[in-house]
Amino acid sequence: MRRAKRGRILIAVESNSRSKTWHDNKTNSRGRNLEEFLASRHLYLINKESERPTFFSNRRPSNIDLTIANNNLIAGINEWRVINEEIISDHNYLQYKIRKEEPAIRTSTTQARAPDLL
Repeated sequence: MRRAKRGRILIAVESNSRSKTWHDNKTNSRGRNLEEFLASRHLYLINKESERPTFFSNRRPSNIDLTIANNNLIAGINEWRVINEEIISDHNYLQYKIRKEEPAIRTSTTQARAPDLL
């Protein structure tokens, strides 16, 4: 991640951690550790609150699947959602759009010089 400081980073992870920060109904020690890691690396959670959990099992639903981005990408991600579709897995599909990176506009500044009169 140190080399990617100027690049756009997207992390999609099955975290197996729980936190109210990512809209779970409780926070466990793994969730607290991950919260601290994300904050220390200037990474941001994209997950939005949803009626549908990211993970569903016989025991209980939870939101352990996370979408994470760095500062260079966070504004480019929108329409994040948990898809309401029948699937075989116990993890629901997550969907989001990533805006294409705009090319950098180069500008230059020059200092105007007074003309030589003599």
